[in-house]
Amino acid sequence: MPRKEYESYHYDDPDFEYTYPNSSTLRNKLEIRNQKLALKNEYQFSAERVLELSLKPIAVRSMMDVRAIHHYIFQDMYTWAGEYRNVNISKSGNAFMTRAAFETGEDYIDHLIRTYLRTADTKEKIAKQLAEILDSLNHMHPFREGNGRCQREVVLSLARECGYDLFLDVESDDDVYNRYMDGTVNGDKKILEELFLEILELTAG
Repeated sequence: MPRKEYESYHYDDPDFEYTYPNSSTLRNKLEIRNQKLALKNEYQFSAERVLELSLKPIAVRSMMDVRAIHHYIFQDMYTWAGEYRNVNISKSGNAFMTRAAFETGEDYIDHLIRTYLRTADTKEKIAKQLAEILDSLNHMHPFREGNGRCQREVVLSLARECGYDLFLDVESDDDVYNRYMDGTVNGDKKILEELFLEILELTAG
């Protein structure tokens, strides 16, 4: 099954707070202005950090830990790693949560995480509640860049908290990628829940 294509994001950033003037290249610590080279370096650095997190994950108890995960993954490239975005973002004409609503969004996701850690005691409950957390986190879209990579580390960490590994291989498994993207882009929690049920496995040992 080939990978589906999805529309790109639109960023409301007229003052170029996050990009170099008249450019779509994100301002970065290496001062790389060439977009392809900047993306290559971002991918390499973030992939190394994600590998480190697989060996020593950050436990998730609240949005503060979500921010810590984002900072860890992108600390090598961006000064704003782990900080909430100051611009609005939309995709396919649908806007993500506005910056003004972040306090409410943060409180709600904190509530979902606390409920999950207290009540997710079966594989079915884990899948259902992880889908709810992921959908809400994706709608909030708290960071200027790297939301998807951060979200995946969040649900992986939460699954481990309940004794499960979540084999969310969006890099090489096209079926997993398509279903994950359909679920997140379209806000379809049922797709995500069904996917999670299939790829959750009890942690070995």
